[in-house]
Amino acid sequence: MRASFLPCIGLAFVGALAAQAEVPAEQCLGGTLISIQPDSITLKFNEKTMTFHVAPDAEIWRRGTDVEGLQELVPGDDVSLRCSRAGDGTVVASVVAAVEEGSQVEMEPHHLREITVCMGRLVGMTENTLSMKNDKGTCVVHINANTNIWRGEILHDTGALKIGDEVGARAAIAYPGRELIAEEVEANVTKVEGKIVSVRPDRIVVNDHGHVTALIDSRTDFDLDQGKLKKGAIVLAIGLDLGHNSFRATSIVVEK
Repeated sequence: MRASFLPCIGLAFVGALAAQAEVPAEQCLGGTLISIQPDSITLKFNEKTMTFHVAPDAEIWRRGTDVEGLQELVPGDDVSLRCSRAGDGTVVASVVAAVEEGSQVEMEPHHLREITVCMGRLVGMTENTLSMKNDKGTCVVHINANTNIWRGEILHDTGALKIGDEVGARAAIAYPGRELIAEEVEANVTKVEGKIVSVRPDRIVVNDHGHVTALIDSRTDFDLDQGKLKKGAIVLAIGLDLGHNSFRATSIVVEK
């Protein structure tokens, strides 16, 4: 029943370069660095090879540091791009960012941030750190006063978490030490989508490859624009997994 933690990680394109027009992301796809030329790079993405010209004043960034030029990149790097269209219509990369495999990067020029995900079973915690174990090993994230921690509600300390929780964290990578600074932490999130088979004042039962009970209380948010919370309605419900095919719903959307 428990849903995988799918933090909302993506590319943030902010601002614009003077006398140049931004190029849509689909025309400026990143990929694996194959080769480096004096004024261009060749990337591979989904079996497709693409060469991008690089602007003379482009920001070249690799794992937390602005570097002097393309030659400081390494074939095999995962590369993200921000592109502009020069006055003659040529597409050029204005930001070239090499990140660790599986990471993403927020692409605001001169304020790039590399973002990753740490997730697994909570095996250790202190006031300032969380340790999660998964099939790749154990990852540790650091917590600060700005970290949002969700376990049925949003908190700003680790006190509500329990060893054994299934935890996912969206974290910024801080170089050079490569510390993971958690921005969002979610514990025991579950999602259920299906038809309501039973309605009671404090709960509904939803058929999602089996019957799942969603408990309702004063903290549950409802979106009933598409219909009523009644037997036969299709709903999407998200909440805190309680085990035994039940969870405390924090949001319920009636889809039809």
